[in-house]
Amino acid sequence: MSAHIDPLIAACPAAARPVASRPTPARPARPAPRPDPAVRGVGEDGQDVFVVEDIEAVYRRMYPGLVRMAYLLVDTQELAEEAVQDAFAKAYSKWSRVQAPEAYMRTCVINACRRVQRRRKLVRRQPDPYVEHGELHADHIADVVRTLRTPMKEAVVLRYYLQLSDPEIAEALGIAVGTVKSTLHRARALLKKELS
Repeated sequence: MSAHIDPLIAACPAAARPVASRPTPARPARPAPRPDPAVRGVGEDGQDVFVVEDIEAVYRRMYPGLVRMAYLLVDTQELAEEAVQDAFAKAYSKWSRVQAPEAYMRTCVINACRRVQRRRKLVRRQPDPYVEHGELHADHIADVVRTLRTPMKEAVVLRYYLQLSDPEIAEALGIAVGTVKSTLHRARALLKKELS
């Protein structure tokens, strides 16, 4: 394959070649930078030093916005306020090393909200608080569950009282997931027969 060279362009020296002029697009004006609470300066020894805004000032300035953000993540005003306050409490000891307070506090609040959500998930998976022995005798379903053979009884308690998934039950009992499913199926059939 041979390259075709236009004789007119080849004959012209590079400086004399016509250049198509393109209009340069106008650049949009950059927004003015937001003032950074961490002010960079030079210390006595000539090293860069970050002078961070006081934590109380950051708290007063950022608290309402952080609570709104946390509220969207945890769904209640009380838990949102608690998450923000916990984040500031944990940040207090590290405050002298913080270079970007706004970003740091947003990250701290998000992590605090994640902790709240994990606690909430654990509470949902735990059984109801301890009930008195008198109340247990009135639970006819529990009486029928006690009559089941041991593997069925264990599977039913783990599933319906502790709300564990099939893989979690299989791991707890040391059996296969398929065995858990068939055991629960047989147990439900027996319970239905006994309770109807």
